[in-house]
Amino acid sequence: MLEALGFSSVEEQVYQLLVGRGRASLTEILADGDIKPKRQLEALDKLVAKGLVRRLAGPDQEFVVAPPEYAIEALIAEHMSALLAVREASAELGVRVRRATRDADPTELVEVVSGKGSVRQLFLQVIQSARTEIAVFDRPPYASNVDEAMSGQAERLRTDGLHLRTVFDRSLLDEPDHVRRILQGVAAGEQARLARVPLKLAVIDGEWAMLPLLHARGEIPEAVVIVRPSVLLDSLIALFESVWEHAVEVRPTLEGELSTVGTSEGELRQLANLLAAGMTETAIARHLGLSQRTVRRRVKDLLEDLGVDSRFEAGVRATQRGWL
Repeated sequence: MLEALGFSSVEEQVYQLLVGRGRASLTEILADGDIKPKRQLEALDKLVAKGLVRRLAGPDQEFVVAPPEYAIEALIAEHMSALLAVREASAELGVRVRRATRDADPTELVEVVSGKGSVRQLFLQVIQSARTEIAVFDRPPYASNVDEAMSGQAERLRTDGLHLRTVFDRSLLDEPDHVRRILQGVAAGEQARLARVPLKLAVIDGEWAMLPLLHARGEIPEAVVIVRPSVLLDSLIALFESVWEHAVEVRPTLEGELSTVGTSEGELRQLANLLAAGMTETAIARHLGLSQRTVRRRVKDLLEDLGVDSRFEAGVRATQRGWL
């Protein structure tokens, strides 16, 4: 427990000994356990210095445990203050790094990281370092620890004001586990949309992007590319925003299921073109990889959007709008 606050295992052991007794003399402490006396004395000095243990006055050299709910809380507050200072300093370091690399060698704007272990660690670091927004293209295959890293951002959505925008690949709707994951994210505050996702991508704070270099054959990509501020990064952000704009928003229903909210303009235009080409609903469903029920709903959305009652009128109105 105390190791999280910077204490050693020996200090933890001596502290737990005193917790069990509440009060003990130096002789009793040194006689207990198999720890060398010198290390026990050093541990006692550290515990006293940090306020977890008090040394009582008197010839017996007795020690008593300070009320843990107050003493430990004070240490936690101290560590939190130190961590916040480190966070502020890291932001300044980031500014200095960007300033220093502004005119850097173009080859340094793109970094290739290879090896599954390195890729996994890098992904976790990048995701956890986000300050304002994570923009993600989400599609298979997956790694379990990566899923955990993304799901771990839910609390930050609520407490730190972090924005998470994700475009999920439509194929995920066929898997109940993924639907459940999407619903949990939306419930936590994630903005989710559906589209045909072209690749896996994560853009962090509009300043970094990470994407696989090779087609993943397993759960973890063999190599990924880190893209720093550059024309390439601008292009990846533009790609995300374009897909996001034309993707369909998803929200949970009252029954706890996933539903789309309307049909995007891009999808309406695509549907109008397919209908104008004479394709049936069955053919359109097969072409788009959708169910016929979804296609029928989209046709209804198209007619409502164009303000018409028939497909013929829809063709005329779509032509007037410049869709065809």
